[in-house]
Amino acid sequence: MKVLEVKTGRKITWNARYSLTLLVLLSSILIVCNGQDYGTPTEDGAGGGEPPPEMARCNGIFMSYSFGSRERGYPHVKNVTAQSWSFKASAMIVNAGKEELTGWQMFIGFRHKELIVSATGASPMDGDFPLDASNGTTFVGSPNTDLKTSIVTAGDFTQISTNIEITGTLFGVAKGVTPMPKTLKLVNDGWECPAAKRKGGSMNVCCKRNPKFKVKTGPKTKFARRRQGDLNIVYDVLQSFGSNYLAQVTIDNENPIGRLDRWNLTWEWTRGEIINTMRGAYTYKRDPSECLYSKAGQYYKDLDFSQVMNCQKKPSISDLPPERKDDNVTGKLPFCCKNGTLLPPLMDPSKSRSMFQLQVFKLPPDLNRTALYPPQHWKIDGVLNPQYKCGPPVRVDPSQFPDNSGLPAITFAIASWQVVCNITKPKAQASRCCVSFSAFYNNSAIPCNTCACGCNDIDTTTCNADRNPLLLPPDALLVPFDNRTLKAKAWAKQNHMPIPKKLPCPDNCGVSINWHLNTDYRDGWTARLTVFNWRDFAFEDWFVAVEMGKAGPGFENVYSFNGTRVPPNNRTVMFQGLRDMNYLVGQVNGTHPLRDPPVPGKQQSVISFKKKNIKGLNIPAGDGFPTKLFFNGEECALPKHFPKKSSGRRHGISFLMSLVLAMAAAFALMMD
Repeated sequence: MKVLEVKTGRKITWNARYSLTLLVLLSSILIVCNGQDYGTPTEDGAGGGEPPPEMARCNGIFMSYSFGSRERGYPHVKNVTAQSWSFKASAMIVNAGKEELTGWQMFIGFRHKELIVSATGASPMDGDFPLDASNGTTFVGSPNTDLKTSIVTAGDFTQISTNIEITGTLFGVAKGVTPMPKTLKLVNDGWECPAAKRKGGSMNVCCKRNPKFKVKTGPKTKFARRRQGDLNIVYDVLQSFGSNYLAQVTIDNENPIGRLDRWNLTWEWTRGEIINTMRGAYTYKRDPSECLYSKAGQYYKDLDFSQVMNCQKKPSISDLPPERKDDNVTGKLPFCCKNGTLLPPLMDPSKSRSMFQLQVFKLPPDLNRTALYPPQHWKIDGVLNPQYKCGPPVRVDPSQFPDNSGLPAITFAIASWQVVCNITKPKAQASRCCVSFSAFYNNSAIPCNTCACGCNDIDTTTCNADRNPLLLPPDALLVPFDNRTLKAKAWAKQNHMPIPKKLPCPDNCGVSINWHLNTDYRDGWTARLTVFNWRDFAFEDWFVAVEMGKAGPGFENVYSFNGTRVPPNNRTVMFQGLRDMNYLVGQVNGTHPLRDPPVPGKQQSVISFKKKNIKGLNIPAGDGFPTKLFFNGEECALPKHFPKKSSGRRHGISFLMSLVLAMAAAFALMMD
């Protein structure tokens, strides 16, 4: 073996020399690699790649969107518009200006029927994942809601920017085409964005403050301004300790015709939290075994989990009944214990708010007083109420409360987040109430639409879910659908109407409402409203809101209900029961249950309208029928057609309708 002599007098073998050379070379490579920083870009480019030229020239809020990749999804179809593609994209927002941006809101104008499945670093304001973003969606920071400036952070990119990694599904894009959004803009008040510049699979825009924008008068806020919505939920932290905190949830109904009955609230804990105790509400499930085998059970080894309220990641929370209001342990909290009823403020402002408190236990690494994170993915619904879509919790300035001592002082929450929920329009066959039409000039009633409230729970092989309902004699509206078949067939035969071999499916609605056009004369007209409850429980403090289009301002009087115009346009009228008549009772058995059909609970009244100062009214052509109708805030499914006006049968028909409606009134009196 060859050796190498060095001046030290030692001899190094060739193998050792070879190993030493590799070691020196490897060290050099490591030094070079450590010198290359792929972190945040800096002004002089040192320590990393240069920022995009557009961002370097932006003195404002810089935003970009980059399409990553897509993969053909299942099922594979030949129709391009029906083919789904899973895709990945990224977006970025950077504060490149001199002004801090609080509560940033970034709108991405998707246009390819995108369904957003997940997004890191942000949450959509328009609802929970998976989110239909066909018409675009607005992202807000989660958890980084504010973007500080480079000046006050010494260029800390983690505080002045947010990266959003988006995963989703899109439709209708041919292979080889890059599906890009239509627009990209900042929607915060006072900011202007030019059209985004696109190059290949990327687009960017620089938004600047509008110097002419006048800031709305009001106190200056540190966090995002509180927003308006149909349902306003605030999550306040009242006390904070190292391993736990006390929170208060306040739910306000701010829609003039919105409502919740027996509300059920769910959310998702994202950091392993558990609910130790609650006041003013309760969870449906209380299972100590879930706690023992969870991370909380491993950490809180000495905690008696048999007394813990809930350890579920997605708890289901409901209001307490009224009899628990004065309970020393679970009650004695303002606005609690109303059995989950949230009335419109137009009906009763004192019943438009709910409140409860909970003690939350945290897990490492959040064991300090300032590590506070609200639950995510909020959802709320009720029994036969409108469907709400809730946005993410947004940090707002701490809530203010009167001081408990009674002194004229104000107490602040430690931290507050706001969740805004808005009513969504029911999808086809997804309503929970329906409407039938009838009129004095036609002897047939148009019943509720087929499967108006869905047909998922019935066997559609025995009925046709796609056929329009058969016209009915008016008295058939008084009996359940199962008892209408013989009447419908006899009526069709009598009036020479075809009878299909496979009859239409029922409407499957728990509540139906008949709107009967009663009279039409020169100076005005009248209608009769009848509400039927086919469920086995009563509705307390019920109401019906009717939107009448251009005929609405002519509302004159209602004779058996209370009637109130809904501002600001006064085209919607709210009807509710009189005092001691605010219960809509449930369905009961007939007088002779073996042969008589069940009898629905019902309420009825005549409503009068004037025609004065309203031009172009044509009552039979549609102006005498609602354009929208709501029961307890839920938008009901309307018939697709109006009763047709025909000549030659007016007198007989008017007598028949009057007889039927008199029967309904008689039944109502019997129920009372």
